[in-house]
Amino acid sequence: MTSLRWALLFVVFLASSLLSSQCAKDDRTNKNGGIVVTDFTITGTQTISATDLAGITGAMIGGCYDDDSDEMEERVRALFQDRGYFQVEVKSLRVKPRDPLGVPKPVTLEGELSEGSRYKLGQVSFVQNRAFTAEELREQFPIKKGALMEREKIAMGLDSVRKLYATRGYLDYVSIPETTFSSNAVVDFRLTFEEGPQYHMGKLEIVAEKELAARLHAAWKLAEGDVYDNTYLDDFLAAAHTLLPANFSRANVQIIQNCPEALIHLRLIIDPTQDTSKSVPKSVPCEEHDKESK
Repeated sequence: MTSLRWALLFVVFLASSLLSSQCAKDDRTNKNGGIVVTDFTITGTQTISATDLAGITGAMIGGCYDDDSDEMEERVRALFQDRGYFQVEVKSLRVKPRDPLGVPKPVTLEGELSEGSRYKLGQVSFVQNRAFTAEELREQFPIKKGALMEREKIAMGLDSVRKLYATRGYLDYVSIPETTFSSNAVVDFRLTFEEGPQYHMGKLEIVAEKELAARLHAAWKLAEGDVYDNTYLDDFLAAAHTLLPANFSRANVQIIQNCPEALIHLRLIIDPTQDTSKSVPKSVPCEEHDKESK
């Protein structure tokens, strides 16, 4: 019985491994569950080309995802929006299991959609931006006026803007996107900013043997009082990897945010036995500071 049980477990494991290897892309949160799309049929569209439809279904087929109907609808919606159909309506999306016991579970998708108009990008404007000019911000978006309004390129631009602000010390920055649709299938895009304080470099503490701490201090080029670049730490850790233990990572760095003084203090803990600090200042993010001030 024991041998039989182990044989059955091996078969289940092998089948699971084979199904997992069939994932053209794997976006599952849990690699021991989820679904794999084996086929996708779309009905209800009016003007979208057969080529674009094939591109959308092909992008989903073979992919492994969480078994979440809302998430699947959003993925389908995004694929249409990447092709300019920004107001697409997903009327229904049926997920039909082919093998309920599969891992991941093979499913077919049947979607009824109305794609709506195909939009092009109109004006791009920025409001309440002080740290960067409109021209600098516009350069972050890889899409020209008059081009198809592609959701992915807008998302890429928003991410580039976030990284740009991070290099200039605006760690609490928030941007609020708004879209305005016109009757001639043009969409204007506006981004309103709440930049927050500009952070500067505070104290750098390196918890390590004296000689190693001195070498790392010498390699660190962001001086106290400099505008804090949120990308510098990762660059430093990569450049100094030969000086650091093999298992050292960002998790070994304490980042202490002082909102009232707009300072970032850092502690690199390489050898905890060398830590003589009696207490470590507590991070005070702006949200917490604002609550305490009221």
